[in-house]
Amino acid sequence: MSQAVEQFGKYILLEKVASGGMAEVYLSKSTGAVGVNKFVAIKRILPQYSDHQEFIEMFKEEAKIAVNLNHGNVVSIYDFGVEKSQFYLVMEYVEGRNLRQVLNELKKSNATFTIEQIVYMMKEVAAGLDHAHRCIDGTTGRPLNIVHRDMSPQNIMISFEGEVKLIDFGIAKAETQLEATKAGTLKGKYGYMSPEQADGQSIDPRTDIFSMGIVLWELLANDRLFTSNSEAAILRKIRECQIPSIRKINPSVPPELERIVNKALAKDKSLRYQTAASLHRDLNRFLNTQYPEFSPHDFSVFMKNAFSAVFLDQRRKLVEFAKIQSSQSDDKTMVTQTDTRIPPKSIPVPPSAVAAPDHSEDHLDIDTSTDIRVSLDALKAPPKPGAPRSETNITHTQTRTSSGGGSITRNPNATTTTGGMGGGTRTSIRHVPAPSVDYTAWALRGAIALVVVIGGWWGYHNVLSKKGTPSEPRVNAGIAPQPIQSPQPTASVGGGQQMEIATTAPDYTVSIYSSPDKARIVIDGIDTGEFTPHRLTKKANTPFSLRLVKEGYTDLVTTVTPTYEAYSFTGTLQILPRVASVYINIVNGGVNPELRIAGVPVAIRSSSERYLIQAEVGVKIQAFNKVTGLSAEKTVSIPANQKQTIDLYLK
Repeated sequence: MSQAVEQFGKYILLEKVASGGMAEVYLSKSTGAVGVNKFVAIKRILPQYSDHQEFIEMFKEEAKIAVNLNHGNVVSIYDFGVEKSQFYLVMEYVEGRNLRQVLNELKKSNATFTIEQIVYMMKEVAAGLDHAHRCIDGTTGRPLNIVHRDMSPQNIMISFEGEVKLIDFGIAKAETQLEATKAGTLKGKYGYMSPEQADGQSIDPRTDIFSMGIVLWELLANDRLFTSNSEAAILRKIRECQIPSIRKINPSVPPELERIVNKALAKDKSLRYQTAASLHRDLNRFLNTQYPEFSPHDFSVFMKNAFSAVFLDQRRKLVEFAKIQSSQSDDKTMVTQTDTRIPPKSIPVPPSAVAAPDHSEDHLDIDTSTDIRVSLDALKAPPKPGAPRSETNITHTQTRTSSGGGSITRNPNATTTTGGMGGGTRTSIRHVPAPSVDYTAWALRGAIALVVVIGGWWGYHNVLSKKGTPSEPRVNAGIAPQPIQSPQPTASVGGGQQMEIATTAPDYTVSIYSSPDKARIVIDGIDTGEFTPHRLTKKANTPFSLRLVKEGYTDLVTTVTPTYEAYSFTGTLQILPRVASVYINIVNGGVNPELRIAGVPVAIRSSSERYLIQAEVGVKIQAFNKVTGLSAEKTVSIPANQKQTIDLYLK
């Protein structure tokens, strides 16, 4: 397969990934010595800007500034130069999507970020901004006073590994300076400007903080903050700076987080966060105290699952791009992409390549391996004295599951290997042929084979008849007893036998949150004794019933199915519209009695302290003592805003 790609200096431009009014971005590959290659992103200025001398000078100056940025939350700049009269920047290639693309993708599946994921992303953004704001010139040691000026979801990259990186430092400023000669021209996306930016006033790093506050507000509200049908109306809203309460839009937002949002969006710059570092500190403290179980690995798993098809397609595409070999020419480069499975005749192929075709680059290596050792010693009959012996010993079977398959080659005297990097089955078979034909030995072997087949058939049906009693051991052709799972994959052992291979669903980590927190967790009708937030382990893709209970709130009852590792569920409890008060006095309770309201254990309070229950609904109240075996039960229905005292006599 051949396709035309462009050789751009020492880089190969593989495919265009973005294009704007001033520049275009390509996924590219750098070609180094001894075949060392690296994927990079190249931002190339469009030809119409190449003759604008003023712009060229500004672009060169801003490129020098961008090269000074060196932080994990900022896309790195590797190179700057001119090729074919076009200026270009070589940047770190981030395998992922920008935040706007991620949000659009999540909307298709009615999914949203959780609060902890939002706080984590914005914490990382604040860290990158702080580095840029404090960056100094490596040659002079002077502060560069960088202001991004275009903080928006389009300029926040989220990698499939869960990394958060800022892009477009410096270039945005160069564009601003170029367009500043036009009267009334504003740089930046109108919906993400600060009030001083919308007014045309001087800006400083606090402008970026306000823009970041807009992004944070929109992520929590799942809606736009400043939007209208015209640019003038948007700018007017920004100048007025009327910020709706985030908790009225999303009640699950904790008050502390709302305070952080409001401070970032303060109209008066002096009341705003003065540095990105102080904003990062507050977000980091909130994340660590409110969501101590959160891990960046969980976010990485979330991204890979949300973009599973795109992620796998991108990995396959990079594998194909890695095969591209170029030959330099004046304008375009014809790049031949070689399929290693069927070598072209025009390319010399070493003998080893024909004897052992390599499929290692054809498929992603998604490996689920099991090693099974099968011994048939128990079925062997003692060899007849003087008779030649034929031995077949299956020593090892390895099963790999992947997106690809393989071919099967049979050789009675050699090891057989199928598949490649992506998967296959490998069976080592050692065969010692008989030196001569002995009809008596063949008859004996046939009788033994018949006994094995009949015994295997009887054992197989015996196992089927006992599948309803998993406590009983399974015995099957010398295989150690295995737990019974359903459904069971089968593998052929030989002689018509079917060997069942037990498989179990993997365990997934599930994090359960609620708003408000401290809600009691009941799973499959069993009280866990735990409160939100809480992390537990459940079987993959296996639904379970979840009930969250908190006094003064309506119970949240739902079914949760963990569909990926590090699964997260957040439930919002609704305040009871009509509540009543009940005072409970336990009589003859003994030592350490227990109390349940509506089936959920609650702490026992003094008879002068009330419990809030749902009004005008029958609520069952139970008290018991496990030691004495005494118990009492009563169902009450109390009108709204009324109170009632009940006595529970244990007997």
